[in-house]
Amino acid sequence: MTPSSLLRHPFRTVMALALCVAGSAAVASQTSIPRTFHRVLLLETTSETSASVSLGDIDGNGTLDVILAKGRHWPLVDQILRNDGKGHFSTQPLADSADRTYSAALADLDGDGDLDIVASNDRPDRKLIYLNDGAGHFRVSGTFGEAAWSTRYVTVADLNGDQRPDLIVANRSSNPAAPRPSFVCLNNGAGAFPACTPLATQSATIIVASDLDGDGKTDLVVPHRDGGQNLIFWNDGTGAFREPPMPLGPAKSQIRAAATADINGDRVTDVVVGDERDGLFVYIGTGRRAFDAPVALASAGGAPYSVAIADMNRDAKPDLVVGRQEAVGSVLFNTGGARVPRFTDTPWGDGKGSVYGVAVGDLDGDGWPDIAAARSEAPNAVWFSGPAGR
Repeated sequence: MTPSSLLRHPFRTVMALALCVAGSAAVASQTSIPRTFHRVLLLETTSETSASVSLGDIDGNGTLDVILAKGRHWPLVDQILRNDGKGHFSTQPLADSADRTYSAALADLDGDGDLDIVASNDRPDRKLIYLNDGAGHFRVSGTFGEAAWSTRYVTVADLNGDQRPDLIVANRSSNPAAPRPSFVCLNNGAGAFPACTPLATQSATIIVASDLDGDGKTDLVVPHRDGGQNLIFWNDGTGAFREPPMPLGPAKSQIRAAATADINGDRVTDVVVGDERDGLFVYIGTGRRAFDAPVALASAGGAPYSVAIADMNRDAKPDLVVGRQEAVGSVLFNTGGARVPRFTDTPWGDGKGSVYGVAVGDLDGDGWPDIAAARSEAPNAVWFSGPAGR
């Protein structure tokens, strides 16, 4: 599949989509090619509170566009940045009104072949569905969930096998005495989500959807944000999670970032988490719904606020892209290993602000994945991949 066809696949979330684009390039070469990330393009001149960034071809011209989710804690207007294919962008607002958007996920919600937007707005703002007219123009078609939810993130995945993406809504409670459930909202087939079912969670700012046990059903990793237990929910194939959730890791975690992939090449999915207190860890999957104890990964300092997984140097191994709080980020290049991979650290970023979101994809058309960063207290920006030594 070509990058442009991947971008129009109805069930790729933007992050998974970017990983597939990067991974397809890796097939052509098994030799590691050193890369650096020095060339930067600021996407804005202001330093506002942005929470996430998504990449996708919203207008069907074969290039990755950028969606910036803005408005952590107070209302701002979300932004669309249209790409000319060479890493130059023209900016326009997603909507006329401002709201508190923590993530804006891209997926074909209504099955018409173009990418729509799900905006996970925090209370008291409505959580919104934007449908695409095919040319990258969006209209609000409805809402999901309840405006009163303290929503931080929305994950898009087909949970019930009906070939339509569903929503997994991560809700936060910073008060352990007052836990808040997250929710699953199933697609009615037309891009609407009339009913949501609670998950027995306490506080989450991200939920990862992935087939963790190899049974072909999409399971959920729910990291705890505020000092509680991480959980895995097992899907029965209908989008229901009737089994008791399985604990993962220590009894207390403060995780902002998480991603899944087969890190060590054993065909079992592994889990990477970024704990703002303790650092970056990987849980190596052993099969049969089991994981090894967490292994700490090298850290350059600064709490890990975001993480993405992609093959950044075309050696067919998944690498880690880490964004941090007020510190330079890392591309952890995977150098292999018998069980737990070893990594070499290449810096990216300028250390300014807090990187709440990263997305990976080829933004300038040179065949190499670049890094888009959503930041607070610093302008949002793109760091382009380049040859080492330049």
